[in-house]
Amino acid sequence: MSKRFALIAATRNEGPFLLEWVAYHRLIGFTDIHVFSDDDTDGSRALLSALADAGAITYHVNTGTGGHRNRAYDQAFQLAEVQAADYVMALDTDEFLNIHAGDGTVKALLSATRDPDAISLTWRLFGHSGHTDYADTPVTGRFVLAAPEAVPVCMQQFAVKTLFRPKLATSIGPHRPSVSPDLTERAVRWVNGAGKSISAPLLAGGWKLTAATAGYDLAQINHYIIRSSAIFALQNLSDPALGSEPSPFSVADFFGLNHNHVRDTSILRHSDGLTTEIARLRAAPGVAQAHVDTVAKTQRLLADLLSRQGTDTDTPLAQVMDADAARKLVRIQQSTSDASAPVTAPTAPEGSVVAEADDLAPSWLADLRRSTHRRGWYDSHDNFAAQFTYRTRDTLVVSFDNLSSVKDPSLARETWGYPFYAKEGWSHMGIMAFEKNWYRDEALFDFMERKRAFFTQFKHIVMTGTSMGAYAATAFADLAPGCTVLAYSPQATLDTNRVPWEERFGIGRKRDWSGRYAFAPDHCRAAKDVFVIYDPYFAPDKQHALLYQGDNVHHLKSWYTSHKSALFMRRADILKDLMREAMAGTLTQARFYEMYRQRRELPWYINGLADHLIGRGHRQLALQMADHLGKTERMGLAQSIRTRAS
Repeated sequence: MSKRFALIAATRNEGPFLLEWVAYHRLIGFTDIHVFSDDDTDGSRALLSALADAGAITYHVNTGTGGHRNRAYDQAFQLAEVQAADYVMALDTDEFLNIHAGDGTVKALLSATRDPDAISLTWRLFGHSGHTDYADTPVTGRFVLAAPEAVPVCMQQFAVKTLFRPKLATSIGPHRPSVSPDLTERAVRWVNGAGKSISAPLLAGGWKLTAATAGYDLAQINHYIIRSSAIFALQNLSDPALGSEPSPFSVADFFGLNHNHVRDTSILRHSDGLTTEIARLRAAPGVAQAHVDTVAKTQRLLADLLSRQGTDTDTPLAQVMDADAARKLVRIQQSTSDASAPVTAPTAPEGSVVAEADDLAPSWLADLRRSTHRRGWYDSHDNFAAQFTYRTRDTLVVSFDNLSSVKDPSLARETWGYPFYAKEGWSHMGIMAFEKNWYRDEALFDFMERKRAFFTQFKHIVMTGTSMGAYAATAFADLAPGCTVLAYSPQATLDTNRVPWEERFGIGRKRDWSGRYAFAPDHCRAAKDVFVIYDPYFAPDKQHALLYQGDNVHHLKSWYTSHKSALFMRRADILKDLMREAMAGTLTQARFYEMYRQRRELPWYINGLADHLIGRGHRQLALQMADHLGKTERMGLAQSIRTRAS
């Protein structure tokens, strides 16, 4: 029996590029292509319908609340065709799976890697190759300049996309599947684009590799993240932005992701076959005309956007569309790139440290140097550091890193939530912890108390964090009277005399819990609102949450999320909305539960409910829930729950 390879795409206004993307991935062996379309400003739905009628894809209209990618992936995971596939992959339509092994097909890649459970393939970021204007020509032939393989040039460079067996996953994500936390390295074989094991780092979480672990020998993902300057502008700088990003890219992103250092034409091995497949699809009823129509609509949208450019050369649109600057960028990157040369560390002066090749400038430093928001500071101490970027006096976010961030030794480490706060235009002070010390640090106490006057400069302040970071957000809240606190699964204290029932966080319980800020609920009474988000069925978190009491305390129940309430909110695509409403002063219990109810169809929530039933001995109810899911064609979830309940 022939193997089935399913490909999933969530699109918004990608009409002019759909024909090439579908033709290419059919050519390399994907048997079932599912495209979920969210918006139709560019007329792309007519083309998708025609391609579906031709049998080239299965087309799904993707409407509803929340992020369009998450909606698409949740729907796709329930499809019988996806669950029955031998392997599944999620790609955006600016991403092409470029296989170097064998004849360049999916089968050749699997043969070269000996049929692993998952293959995470690294992005190769392609720039605009000097092209500012849009042209109706294949992307794979027009954009041939890319970032170097082994030399780090930006934070996102080593992100991955994953081809995986559906039975491995509990849900599909943009970069990799979510998997059971019980999986061990011995139980799964997860490899990179060179066929080498990366089971340990991927099972631990994350969606990026490093220059040392990436591996491009057998395959890579050609990510045409910029395409031409005009398309970047249309999808990110128009109002409203037409592209797929939930938060549109900025001018800083345009320059930060636009890499043209080396020439990579490896994907052109398929150029003749691609031309033939495109021609075959265009011959199907309605396809050619629908492609012409969406190209024409895109050109009209571009003409309208560019007509508003004006003569001001400092606008974001003008900066992106500057043809001379585009050519200069390519010349500079080409002249400073030698991808074949080994990367050698310079000799360090005695007593100093040389950065490793994987150490990149963090986004906050790049912003302070290159964005329009250049006021800020970095204050480093033995066990913590604080970073501040000024953007406005209206809003300030104070975030505290969580426990998992402590393990990150990279110089490129960002403070918790930094990219989101930056895109929202909020001022931000982020506290980074270098020890698993629950912020029990006299130097930090002194530092925070010295910031009392600093906090008075801002109109609206939100303090936030999760777990260890949530303890800190509540413990220091009184230093900014009138602030709002968003605390996800906080610990009120780890003082064993106060919480003798707490058996987690052994390192934290060994800290000195006497003196200042020892019991966080005593230090958030001056806050305007304290929102404590927790799973009421997860006993330790519930006990901590109920230690927070007062007229300004609001308990928000996040059922069946265990200790991962913030992670659930992010996957449910409401974490950002919660933060926006907290900053605007419009967050209420009613509004929280309204957003939460809209996400109860997510696999995470359903799996949590099933595990709760099984844990309470209600296996029959869990099986009944599985039967119901089966009747609604959510076969993957149904089978997973039946297995656990049996």
